[in-house]
Amino acid sequence: MFEVVSKHSIIKNTVLTFGSLFSNVKINRLKTDGTIGQVINVPITYGPKEKVFVRLRQDPNLENQALITLPILSFEITSYNYDSQRAPNRNNKIVCHNTDGSAAGVFVPVPYNLSISLYLLTKGTEDGLDVLEQLLPLFMPEYTATVKAIPSMNITQDVPFILNSVTASDDFEGDFQSKRLVTHTLDFTAKINLYGGTGNAKIITRTDTLVHNIDGTELLGTHTSTGDPITGTILTDIWT
Repeated sequence: MFEVVSKHSIIKNTVLTFGSLFSNVKINRLKTDGTIGQVINVPITYGPKEKVFVRLRQDPNLENQALITLPILSFEITSYNYDSQRAPNRNNKIVCHNTDGSAAGVFVPVPYNLSISLYLLTKGTEDGLDVLEQLLPLFMPEYTATVKAIPSMNITQDVPFILNSVTASDDFEGDFQSKRLVTHTLDFTAKINLYGGTGNAKIITRTDTLVHNIDGTELLGTHTSTGDPITGTILTDIWT
């Protein structure tokens, strides 16, 4: 049973969709008169926050030609957990009919909860609060996005991204002239469905039935039926 190779890229598409939700975050820097003086795009990258920490420690004042600047968003997958509460009947199938008269089928998916952590790193508290005030109202406490599950069968799924918690930490070290690093961690749960391999089969277009008595010793009649797999219309229905 483990020889079937299937690749639907459901987890990959889910992660890409999650990242795209935060790809257009901006911070408005105000002048003393209250007008907008500068608009800063907050970049987002995939990876643990430790990578950002290492880059900042190597150049804490960001005086060199840094590959990373602040503020920045980073996210990563932290765990996969089977969701027994959403477990369906494993004997059910999803069948899609093709125009050539064949049918593609797949067993019902396996539900999993994907834990994703989003990290917001800023030089100070004000930038972090500005970003949070943009993000938090979007989740009450979830936001649902559509993700492609099996493109070949035109199957999509609505994935809720649930915001579980928000924590903050101020990694301040050194004297009062040193740079601060404020980190906000937003923990999400994405409820996804993982599908197995698909199979193709011909659609039954003709049936021949023999009807016997209870003990099977006497043939009472025969029945033949044919149908159109495209329209679902019964073409013949004959008893003899």
